[in-house]
Amino acid sequence: MTAPATPARFAICAALAVCSSLAAAAGARTSTGAGAAHAGAATYAGSAHGGPADIASILPVTGLVLTSTVRSTYVVSSGNESHSYSGTDIEQWDSVRDVSADAIDYQVRVSAPADAGASADLSKFVLHRRVRRQDIAQATRINLFYSSLDPQMFAGQTFEETSMRGLMLLKTGAAVPYVIGVIDGEDPMGGIGALLQRVAAQSGGGKAGDSPLAGMASLFTTAGHTYYRGDLRRVEAAPVTLPVLLDGVPVLLPALHVQGTLVNGGNSLQAQFWWLDSPAWPVTLKWSLSREGHVASQQVTKIDLPPPVALGSSGGIAEQLNRSCHVELSGIYFNTGSATLLPESQPALRNIAQAVVQSKQPVLDIDGHTDNVGTAKLNQDLSLRRAQAVRQALLSQFGISPKKLTANGFGFTRPVESNDSVEGRAHNRRVELTCAGSH
Repeated sequence: MTAPATPARFAICAALAVCSSLAAAAGARTSTGAGAAHAGAATYAGSAHGGPADIASILPVTGLVLTSTVRSTYVVSSGNESHSYSGTDIEQWDSVRDVSADAIDYQVRVSAPADAGASADLSKFVLHRRVRRQDIAQATRINLFYSSLDPQMFAGQTFEETSMRGLMLLKTGAAVPYVIGVIDGEDPMGGIGALLQRVAAQSGGGKAGDSPLAGMASLFTTAGHTYYRGDLRRVEAAPVTLPVLLDGVPVLLPALHVQGTLVNGGNSLQAQFWWLDSPAWPVTLKWSLSREGHVASQQVTKIDLPPPVALGSSGGIAEQLNRSCHVELSGIYFNTGSATLLPESQPALRNIAQAVVQSKQPVLDIDGHTDNVGTAKLNQDLSLRRAQAVRQALLSQFGISPKKLTANGFGFTRPVESNDSVEGRAHNRRVELTCAGSH
């Protein structure tokens, strides 16, 4: 498929058969099977995440940001040139941009491993999806993936959530018919397969077969949505719990875990979803799609509610700093492996600046920390650059005195959770504000 020379286009898809074969040829590491995802739920109680959260506070309000870990490869195509990017613990940020009586507007920003080319390519793509309130109330049809050519609204379908009606029916234990939209690698027009073959030839130094495609979720150019149909049914008799950082605080959220086999023609998907057990907004906390032993998955690791906008408010940061000389900063977002602050960080930076102004401490430290993916040297450098980026933003945007703030990087030497889990690594990737000399 030859894309037009004008703007690059992409889509996130489940290119199950084609992606899987290329990943195997390249020796790419794929995630575990769907059964492992279920087994993992039983281990969550042993994590550093604490008690239950007030789920009534988790609503689709303007400014809310969901941070997810995605197992995928991003493929961007423009003209005759295609690029692909993949890595471990790639993050995605889904924000609620606007809320009305009729609909909710979501913004999706995707990430990629630290790479100048990836940043240049992926920074162009901030996608938008509009979901009608009536569909959040009633629909049992979900469009999981997206293309840059998609309309903003797919009437009759949800995006970030299941419907209130769907949750209610599933809680009865009944088998509930669902339709799940993906972008399938077995595109009848052959476009996705052709693009993947082209990427395989152009990636990895231009050697065919060196494509970093892994698992089943990838980003592409033009692609049509394929809908799989089947029944979903709850797995456990009671809600399970999933660990999430809610405004930077480790909590366990109750989730309805469902699974089922979905089919389209001769193809089938094993699907699992974990939906927040909240009738107000049953947002998707985790999903997993499996085909022929290969898995695509996405898991929400952080939920940041919009900070207060009252003049002079620091959102509690100043009070916590005065009590303990230590605050884990929520709402700070970086591209994967990068020290470039994303625009979604602005509300948090405003509150941090207010807390710094209010603090009676002569000097405060901004401390960067990472997970253990990569070398010690790489993570030490990354953690320091991220701390310096936050410090510089506070100095340049809010007039904080340079003498008030220092920046330190600790790499992966001070984890707060085990790096053996997705949620643990997400928590270890953090920036903290501390009193100088307190660590």
